[in-house]
Amino acid sequence: MSLKIAANYFIRNDVQSILKKISGFDLNKIYSTKYNPELKNSEIQLLTNKELTLEKKKSNERAKLLLQMPPFLPARDSLNEILSSDKYLDPLNLTNSNYIFVDISLEIPNDKRMIVVREKDGLLRKANYQEREKTLQVYFPQDGKSKYLSQMFETNNLEESLKKQKYTLILNKACLELEPNDPEYVRISHRVFDYVNEVHDFELLYSTRFFGTMVFYLIWYKKIENLMLYFLKNKRINDCCDLINLYSIVHEKNNLFVQHLPEQSTDHEKIKVFIEHELKKSEKIEQALNDITKV
Repeated sequence: MSLKIAANYFIRNDVQSILKKISGFDLNKIYSTKYNPELKNSEIQLLTNKELTLEKKKSNERAKLLLQMPPFLPARDSLNEILSSDKYLDPLNLTNSNYIFVDISLEIPNDKRMIVVREKDGLLRKANYQEREKTLQVYFPQDGKSKYLSQMFETNNLEESLKKQKYTLILNKACLELEPNDPEYVRISHRVFDYVNEVHDFELLYSTRFFGTMVFYLIWYKKIENLMLYFLKNKRINDCCDLINLYSIVHEKNNLFVQHLPEQSTDHEKIKVFIEHELKKSEKIEQALNDITKV
């Protein structure tokens, strides 16, 4: 199935609800100390119980915003729309260069802003995505974003960063530098998710804004064996059931395990049937489930 279909599943309310629940909500991790040269010193205040309750509520609301998941989107198609061609302009191009024309009106959103390119041979076309992003960064610079793709994302450098477990650093940088439907963002994020899955490093992304998107990615491509094992080893039965429910929604037309599921089944029975009929290399997963059952 295409990623366009996957994107439609991702934004469904029931899918989002499960992903948010399964992502975790560890305030210590969400507010863990991060390097920031502009970070102000901590403040100590004396509060009444009522004020403390209010501050905790505000903190939880801020944490929910910090856990906002990046969307799961297919890579966008290339932009190559020709507007006109005037060969008589060719001799007038004394610099032998392309010219970019930008509507810099402040009230226009950047994604709606008209940017066109007059090529040296007289061809007039809409700017491609790379030209748009570089031009917008010149006229409307975004803090922390550069005009060129970071060397961190080159294949060899990316693999080295993955070996050092810099998952959140890579993904945060990618979110800042690239749009979620940029082919480079899709390549980078999918590689990070695959690597985390390969080395079983789920705990490092748990309770971050990327965990839910990673879960959806693994479900979409039916790669959830290691994730299920992770949940079972940590005795997160509810998360296992949520994972199964999410799998059932996304792959509703190919649910083999549902046919073998008793009408009134316990969570353990549901997980067991799912493992038997949907997962590959299930020996370790079945053993982890048995270990929980024995306790």
